[in-house]
Amino acid sequence: MKKVMFYCQHVLGMGHLVRSLEIVQALNEYEVYFLNGGELLPEVQIPPAIHVINLPPIKSDSEFEGLQSADSTLPLEEIKRARLNLILLEFDRIQPEVLILELFPFGRKRFAFELVPLLARIRLLGGKTKVVCSLRDILVSKSDQTRHEEWVVALMNRYFDLLLVHSDPTFQTLDETFSQTQALACDIQYTGFVAQMAPPSQTEPLEYIPNDPEGTPLIVVSIGGGRVGYELVECAVKASGQLRSSLPHRMVIFTGPYMSEKEYSNLQQLVRGKPHIVLQRYTNQFLSYMNSADLSISMAGYNTCMNIVSTGVRALVLPFMGRGNEEQLIRTRKLEEQGKVIGLDPPKLDSDYLMRKIEERLRTSSCLQESSIDIQGAENTSILIKELIHTEKPPAPLATRSHEPRSSTERIYPSWKRILQEGLESLADTQEIIPIFLRDDDIDEDEESLRHLLDITLSRNAPMNLQIIPEKLTEAGIRVLKDFNRVNPDLVSLNQHGWTHINHEKEGRKCEFGPSRNFQEQLEDISKGKAILETIFPMRFFPVFTPPWNRCTTDTFKVLDELGFHLLSKDLGKQPITGYSFNEISTSLDLYAWKGGAKMKTPEDIVQLLLRQIQELNVIGILLHHKVMDATAFAFLDQLLAELQQWPNVEFHTFQTLLQTEKYLLPAQKT
Repeated sequence: MKKVMFYCQHVLGMGHLVRSLEIVQALNEYEVYFLNGGELLPEVQIPPAIHVINLPPIKSDSEFEGLQSADSTLPLEEIKRARLNLILLEFDRIQPEVLILELFPFGRKRFAFELVPLLARIRLLGGKTKVVCSLRDILVSKSDQTRHEEWVVALMNRYFDLLLVHSDPTFQTLDETFSQTQALACDIQYTGFVAQMAPPSQTEPLEYIPNDPEGTPLIVVSIGGGRVGYELVECAVKASGQLRSSLPHRMVIFTGPYMSEKEYSNLQQLVRGKPHIVLQRYTNQFLSYMNSADLSISMAGYNTCMNIVSTGVRALVLPFMGRGNEEQLIRTRKLEEQGKVIGLDPPKLDSDYLMRKIEERLRTSSCLQESSIDIQGAENTSILIKELIHTEKPPAPLATRSHEPRSSTERIYPSWKRILQEGLESLADTQEIIPIFLRDDDIDEDEESLRHLLDITLSRNAPMNLQIIPEKLTEAGIRVLKDFNRVNPDLVSLNQHGWTHINHEKEGRKCEFGPSRNFQEQLEDISKGKAILETIFPMRFFPVFTPPWNRCTTDTFKVLDELGFHLLSKDLGKQPITGYSFNEISTSLDLYAWKGGAKMKTPEDIVQLLLRQIQELNVIGILLHHKVMDATAFAFLDQLLAELQQWPNVEFHTFQTLLQTEKYLLPAQKT
């Protein structure tokens, strides 16, 4: 049976979870693994055939602006590392034919730290797993909408095969809330709305019903998960009391499982002595209540609105508009145009206003025209996934299948892994930490080789120190670096690589900051480069200077001292650079030999040199060159990182984190 992995992260309410579960239930032809990233409540029924993998849960903070661990005893960063490791481990174990990500990258950008490494790993496999984005009808606008859309397009075009928009295009199209739809290169399909189907008849009694006589109008009040919407419930209770004598009715309220204890307690006090009102947090019979109700009062979330459409219940909906969010307002207005709902005006909301709306709605005819909106989204999604599975996917550029199982790679490199493992085993008993950093030079533009290198380091969760040529840096190159930094700022150090990478020496070895240039000339160029990088990357540039060709002079050291650089990084020399305010952290191991042209060293030679340096040096610096690396070099680097990360005493660093260790003074020999 084919395998499908579905990722769902819910941080605010239940809408994303409910919709996702409806979709996976329809994928009954496949073995489905459900990656659940939020708090999973025991009341929520999971289809028994679904394999649920619960990640350490993350939720939104009280202001809905940031993230926090659902387990208050553990720091968020620790939770994030655990989640990433578990996701990659489960993906490698399951090896699904299809991965479906709910909302990302159109939303959930704060979870890029765990999703982009997963996407990078899939891409490095060369197309074995098809990647799908599962997207609702209306997107929330961002404060930096243009930049956000550029980022979304870059991720979609690199990693995704299919975009499923869970909407009816006659009702709402993607380009209405995403202006760069035409820039998306992947296939885009509309599935129709994902909706729970109303039961044909009531087969079991409703669990919570007031004691009033049957036939008295039933009003169902709901606010989704319950983190927002308290004011609507409070107004409904007060309006019910005012309306009770003139229009007898019954009211059942579902606050949602996430409403705070304080707010729920306040409502309990408010409904006390009102036998016609029942207050509960949650029910698995919600659709049956909607089907039996004479009136629904709710927020205008995706799932509740589809429940309204599928049951045909008369409805009053209040759009949530917090933080400038217009998603529910757009949905409300469109449903109102079709006669499916009556929208409530948030500024007017009070008990008198709501009482009048309830009375007007209950006294109108209950006969609504049959819905023309396509609500077969779950079933249509299953059909489209089946088509995708049977579609051939061309391999990505530079795809090396370097993530294949160990036995496959061993046939390519039969000896270097054994050499490395034996060498590390001999050092394991010392329990001594082995700090390693990666440095990639000559970054100036958007290149597939650079993106491929970043895919490898992301998928292995390995920090990278990127050396940027300021004068040659293009707009496209800037976007690549900002996109990479946006995934996980802790995995990147952005540093300065000379000024324009031009040789100024007429004789001898190439050098941009060599003996033919005096202090003032060097100061002018280096300061210009530093100013540019500080302006472009104000929060992420870290003042490390790497001289082109790894050569410079004493005047260069004086310039770095004056400009406040923290570090100099070049080739490791016999004597450390001392006497200045900056430190030296230089590379010790180059994958390439350069005499007569760039040529990769043999894996065995690289590993033997690495093991010798582990014994001799305090810090190991591996020098990379994305501009010359080919598929073989990328595959070797990927597997080298994988092998090294299996050893707990190996630590990978950026220059920033190295400065926080006790071993950054290079090249001090161990004694």
